[in-house]
Parts: sequence; structure tokens; C-alpha cells
Amino acid sequence: MPETEAQAAEIGADCACLLPLPLCARIGKHYHLPMGSMIESWNLPPGTVADSRYEVLRLIKAGGMGAVYAVADRVLKDRVYALKQMIDPSASLGERQAAIDRFLSEIQVMQTLNHPSIPRVYSSFVHENSFCFVMDLVEGDDLAQVLKNSGTPGLDPHSVVGWSLQVLDALEYLHGRQTPVTHRDIKPSNLLLRNRDGRIVLIDFGIARVTNPAEGFWIGTPGYAPAEQQQGNPEPRSDLYALGATMHELLSGRKPVDFDFPTFEDLGVSVPRPLAQLVFRALGTWPEERFPDARTMSRRLRELPGFDISLPAVDREHDFETAVLDLKQRILDPILQNLMHYYSNECHTPYLPRNLDFLEFTLAAPTPFVLQVVKDPAREALHFYEKQGLLEPVPIGDVRPLDAASAAAVPKIVQRFVEDYEGFKGASWQIL
Repeated sequence: MPETEAQAAEIGADCACLLPLPLCARIGKHYHLPMGSMIESWNLPPGTVADSRYEVLRLIKAGGMGAVYAVADRVLKDRVYALKQMIDPSASLGERQAAIDRFLSEIQVMQTLNHPSIPRVYSSFVHENSFCFVMDLVEGDDLAQVLKNSGTPGLDPHSVVGWSLQVLDALEYLHGRQTPVTHRDIKPSNLLLRNRDGRIVLIDFGIARVTNPAEGFWIGTPGYAPAEQQQGNPEPRSDLYALGATMHELLSGRKPVDFDFPTFEDLGVSVPRPLAQLVFRALGTWPEERFPDARTMSRRLRELPGFDISLPAVDREHDFETAVLDLKQRILDPILQNLMHYYSNECHTPYLPRNLDFLEFTLAAPTPFVLQVVKDPAREALHFYEKQGLLEPVPIGDVRPLDAASAAAVPKIVQRFVEDYEGFKGASWQIL
């Protein structure tokens, strides 16, 4: 497949370092799991239907730790997503259960993220000997490909500064959460330049650790990972080091080697001195030698003389997603949780998903009666349906989350569903 083909927003497709710490420190190289037999053994051919819903259209990218596919949603007919598959090398049932627990824990965190530079994760499941999750499909080239195509030998400093500001905005969001989230693998190939608006999207979070139960291992890429991360102790400032290494590479055209970053002058590359100083501060050997946080580094970048950077605006799609999430958490979830408690044994929905893409809430006494909620980004709407047994779904209302007055209609729509269920239930019992 050509390297320039549109790529998917993905997490973990590139190989992460899987060497024990002492050995990795001695060798200082990036080792891959064996490619041939491993990939062949779990490749999903086109036409495969995963989780009874996602039909594989094509393979986008494969690495030693996983693969990414374009998949069509057979429930939401017009949707195409990226499906990330990660192999589980667990040798025993105990290791496999521990890996599943870590996977679910990581994915639950991923599903709570809502930032324009972070792909949304919609669902997750275990498929045979691998972990899978479904996320946004992002069309664009990663910065490694941009550097390969356009570097002379490096790229324009104005572009590098603009992209770095976008990365720092995402890192500020991740690091500022109640429980800070570290990316753990910032590098050019994990920064995707989206075609439609020039926004940088962070892909390939260091989630690969869920399939690595052994202690003494670390996740990341040599050359970009700082000392504390290679010692198994990543923290938010580790991501700032990786961004510094990424900026050095994009400006110089030189791929980084562990802890070896020649000055731009020595490399014969012209980089404004204030920008060069900022890059090398981010590359401080230990966390306390770097910027204290992403916000500070971002402010220093913005203060650089001679740079007038225009960043992509937050698009309406992100505003819609934010409104959907707010409506779900503030209005819809409490109503459905009350119904779960009220109907108890009649409720066949054990939990509510973190994201609202396609939701089914099932009551049954004894025939299923289902509330379906379908997100429609094209129309900026949520469509509500009710489905009686094997009959086709019937629309019972629409809501526009960006319109506060419209969102207030959710309780009335759900109340109609409940009233229809009570009538349906009574009719069912009369038939029995």
C-alpha cells in the first residue's frame, strides 16, 4: 500500500519498545515483534464482520503490535470508522485476563476524552486473540511523511511552531485531567495532519502496554522517550521531551538518537536562535530541567519573536460532539439509570456506554421493547426510535443538542417510550 494513502487515527499500530529495561538501555535500539507469521495469523481480510457490526473494507496499516482497518458500520449504514486491532501475546489464561482488564481500563479512559486533536473512541471488544476498538477515521498524512516529502532537509519553522502549538494544546488537556493522561509516544509518525482543515491529530497513544504484563518494560520509542520513561516512570513532562525531540527532527531532518541532539548550527540548519533554545530546553535530560508544563511551553512558543501563527479553528463537528456528550451525561443518562432501577429485572441493558453513537436501551416482559438513540452528525441531531420485538424501528422524536430548547425534549421522548412500553407489555401479557 502506498505510504501516501490516507491513514486512520490509530492507537498502538507502530511497534513500541518491548525490551526489559536493562537490556533496552544497553542496546538503545527499537526492536519489533516478528512481522511475518504474527501478522498473517490475525489479519482480518476484507468482508470480515467484527463484533457482529463492523465490516472490514481494507487494511490501512500493519505493524508488529497491531493493525488498522477501515470498517463500515452495518448498523449506521453511512458511517466508516477505523478499527484498531492489537494482538494479545499472553501465554496463560491468567496473563490474558490481566491484559483484558488493562485494556478495558485504558479504553474507558480513552472514551472520556473530548478534544479536537484527539480521535474519538466509540466501542471496544475482544476478537479471538486480539483486542479491538473503533475510532474516528482521519484522512491525512503523518508528519514523518510530510518531512520525507517536503524536507530540505527540515521543514519551515513557522509550520513546525504551528503544529507544536496544536500538540501542546492537546497535551495541556490530557495532562490537566483529574488523573493526568500521558501520551507516551509523541513522534512525527504519530502526528497526523488532517486534510480537511490542517489540524494536527494525535494518534497511537501508548496503549500497547495493556498487552505487556511483565514488569520492567516501558512503552515508547527510543530517541523520543526521555530517561525517566525508559526507566518505566513516565510523567507529563515526558511528553514535552518527546515533543522537543519531534521538533528537532522536523526542523533538522535528522532522526533522533537516544539523548544525542546536535545543535542546529552543527547540522548546518538555519533555525532562529530563540526557537532553538526553546527546543533544547524541552530536551532537558530530567523533568525538572524542562518546561514545568504544556501551558508554559505553549506560552513561550507564542512569545517567540518573528512568528505570527494562525491555528485551525475548532470546527462545528467538535461543538456538536461536545453538546451530545453534555446532553447524554446531564439529561439522558440519569433518566435511563432511573428506568434501569425502576424496571430492574425487566431491563436487559446492564450498563450505559460512555459515548453516544448508537445506543440501545432494552426492556422486555417478555418480548423485547427497545429504545434506540442514533447520532447524526450530518444533520446535527439525535434520532430516537422504538422497536417492538422483530418489527422495524419507528421514529418517536428528534433532538438537536446544539439547541438548548430542543434538548429539553428528551424527557418527553423517553416518557413516550415508557408509556408505549407499558401498553406493549399489557398487550403481551393478554396474548399469553
